[in-house]
Amino acid sequence: MFRFFRALFLITALLAVIAAAVFMLLSGEIRRPGGSDDTPIEFIVETGENTNAIAARLAELKLVRQPLLFVALARLQNLDDKLQAGNFVLRQNMTMNEIMIALQQARVKEVQITIIEGMRLEQIAEVVGNAGFLNITEPMALAAFQSGARFKAGHIYLDSLPADATLEGYLFPDTYRLNETDTITDVVDLLIGHFEEQYATLEREVQVPDVTVHSIVTMASIIQREAARDDEMALISAVFWNRLKPENAGETGGGKLQSDPTVQYILGQPGDWWPKLDNLTIDEINGAPGLYNTRVQNGLPPGPISAPGLTALRAAARPDATANYMYFVAKCGAPGQHNFAASYDEFLVFEQQYLSCAQ
Repeated sequence: MFRFFRALFLITALLAVIAAAVFMLLSGEIRRPGGSDDTPIEFIVETGENTNAIAARLAELKLVRQPLLFVALARLQNLDDKLQAGNFVLRQNMTMNEIMIALQQARVKEVQITIIEGMRLEQIAEVVGNAGFLNITEPMALAAFQSGARFKAGHIYLDSLPADATLEGYLFPDTYRLNETDTITDVVDLLIGHFEEQYATLEREVQVPDVTVHSIVTMASIIQREAARDDEMALISAVFWNRLKPENAGETGGGKLQSDPTVQYILGQPGDWWPKLDNLTIDEINGAPGLYNTRVQNGLPPGPISAPGLTALRAAARPDATANYMYFVAKCGAPGQHNFAASYDEFLVFEQQYLSCAQ
């Protein structure tokens, strides 16, 4: 019996020595830096990246020597879900504990984007794609913007959006500040959310009968590109809505808006999204293909052509009820201003005044 207890004691002592040795080795490894270099290394943790993947990349950069030990230590300290996504600055001469602490304190950079009133989807995609987001490229942004149906759920003001429509017109122009780790879904939801906040402020002001949100946004996008002055938007809105009234079909060739920006929308190309039409003949302008050519197509185009601001949205929803105008012409000597005409004869007079002044 004595020999049994003596053997048990020796085994226990040996195991204790081994455990102590292992503990010392692990403790030493935890306190041991991955290297001696103190050069800053940018380390990015992606959204949803797990501890195993983080540890493997840390090892590749020689920031930790034992990735499995890093994972075990993280789980032992219940840090698996506390390592944040973001942009970090690490060094090889940091210990494993120091790295683990650093990864709980994300240094997330702020990204600012500015969407200008009257921009079209491609221009907004360029802004977003080049803003500095870690996980968003310009093609990725454009693909998301072109998938309107993807974002209809949860956005009540997208209910009237046609099934195959893009988000043209619904990415509200403003300056936004986001995190560089945000996804394209985060960006789109923010922009549409801001649109909905703004539209809600004027929803009860809609004075155009039997009209959908999509029609209001479409009209507002045209007004945004036509008007150079905010104080003329309600008048320009009145002109366009008047042209669509059945009683004016004879005056407008069946209800044609005849808006040049819709033709520019068709002809726009990278580097020149809003080409001037001055050098085109009437036949070339009328020949621009597609349903967006309001020179030859009746009614509103299928959807918006740009991102309208709140003033343009309000003008589309509430055109000047006192204005019976059907035409407008640039005013001579007054950049951005227009003369408004109720008849074609009056329009011709204003047009001749402008042409005489421009010569």
